[in-house]
Amino acid sequence: MSIHSNEARCTSCHAGYGWRDETFDFTDKTKIDCLVCHDRTGTYAKTPTDAGMPDPKVDLVKVAKSVGPTSRKTCGDCHFNGGGGEAVKHAELSRQLLTPDRSCDVHMGGYDFQCSECHRTRNHKIAGRSTSVPVSEGGFSCETCHGDNPHACDSLLDHHLNKHAKTIACNTCHAPVYAKCKPTKVFWDWSKAGDKKRKPKKDKYGMEDYNWMKGEFIWKESAKPTYKWFNGSMKRVLMGDKVDLNASIVNLTEPVGSMKDPGSKIAPFKIFDGTSTVDLEHRHLIVPHLFPKNKEDSTAYWKNLDWQKANVTGMQAAKLSYSGKYKWIKTRMNWGVEHEVMPANMALSCVQCHESLKGERTCNRCHQDNRKVDFKKIAHKGTDFSYMASKGRDVSHLIGATDYINFKSLGYKGDPVIYGGRFNRLPMGYGAQK
Repeated sequence: MSIHSNEARCTSCHAGYGWRDETFDFTDKTKIDCLVCHDRTGTYAKTPTDAGMPDPKVDLVKVAKSVGPTSRKTCGDCHFNGGGGEAVKHAELSRQLLTPDRSCDVHMGGYDFQCSECHRTRNHKIAGRSTSVPVSEGGFSCETCHGDNPHACDSLLDHHLNKHAKTIACNTCHAPVYAKCKPTKVFWDWSKAGDKKRKPKKDKYGMEDYNWMKGEFIWKESAKPTYKWFNGSMKRVLMGDKVDLNASIVNLTEPVGSMKDPGSKIAPFKIFDGTSTVDLEHRHLIVPHLFPKNKEDSTAYWKNLDWQKANVTGMQAAKLSYSGKYKWIKTRMNWGVEHEVMPANMALSCVQCHESLKGERTCNRCHQDNRKVDFKKIAHKGTDFSYMASKGRDVSHLIGATDYINFKSLGYKGDPVIYGGRFNRLPMGYGAQK
C-alpha cells in the first residue's frame, strides 16, 4: 500500500513515465501507448526498467497490423494488476474476469460484456470512477444504464427495492462479498520487507504471506465489505500532502458522505490496511525508489535493501523535499467494490439485513396479510451462502447472518424496520411491536 516510484507500475500503459520524465500528466495523450489497448495478438509487452518502451523482442510490425477494438484482456493486462499483482488493490479485478461464471460477474459472465460497454469512451476519454484517484474523464454508475428505479416495479418487493435504491448503492445488495473469484490483499506491511532468509508460508487460500521485496501480507477471499455513507466524492492523500504524525492510522483514501446528506448512499468498500514511510520534518509520505533502472543502479531498494538510499533517490525523482528522517506509519485505503456483480437472485435478502423480519412476522408488520402473497418467502429470497460455501467459497461464517450492513455503525439506532429511516419516523407506538 506504499506510494512508490516503481516504474513498472504505470508504464505498461503509459509510455515515458518514470525516471527520465516529469511527473506523468494523464491528460497528455501524446504519452499514451496505443498498442497496449489495441493489440490483438497478445504478444505486445514492455521492458519494466525502460520507462515504458516496448520489449525489443516484440514484432512491432505484426502488432501494428493486428490492431482492433479493446477487450477484457487488453484492459485487464493493466487493471487486473493494480498494486503489482492480480487483485492486490482492486478486490474484484483479476484474470478470472476473462472467462467468468455468471455467478462471478453477471455482466461479463452472463452477457459477455467487454469493459467498454460500461466504461464508454468518447474521443479516447474513458468514463470511469476509481476511489483511489480523482476522476478526470467522467464517471458513471449503475444508474447510468439501469435508471433511478432499476427494479421492474411489478410487485410489492420491487416497489420497496426501488425505495431502497434512493439510500443504498446497487452493489451493497448485488455484490454482498468481494474477491469471490480470487483472493485479494487486505493488509500490506512494507516495514517487514528485506528478509531474504524468511520463507513465505501459504495461507488457506494458497497465497503467500511474505515476499522479501514487498513485505508481509494478509489475503481474503469472498470477504464481506465494510459499509459507509458515500456521496461520490473521496478524500485523498496525494504526494506532497501533509499527514498527522500522531494519528493512529492515516486514511489515504476515505469516502465522503453522511447519514444526514440526502445525496449519500450506503456503499460497499474493501478496507486495505498497511504501512508507509513518512518524512518526520516535512510530514509528507515518502516515495522510495524500488525497481533498479539498470545494473549500475546503486540506490534501488530491491537491489540494496537500504530504505535511506531508496528514499533519497525516490524523493528526488518525485521533486519533493526529504529531511533524511522517516518513520513507519499505519495507513488505510477504502476501495469501492464495483465489479463482480451477482445476478438478481443472488442479491442480499430482506432478512439478511433486517433482523426484525427473521421471525414469523415479516412484511405483515406493515402490510395486511394477503393469501396470494407469501411474505416470508419474499423476505428470505436472496443470497444463498450455503450454496456458495458448497462451491468452495469462504463464507460459512455468513450463513444465517443478519444485520449484514451493521445499521448502528451507519448511524441508525438499530433496524430501520423498527426505528425508522434516516429522514422519517414510524407511526407512534410502532417501535414497540414485536
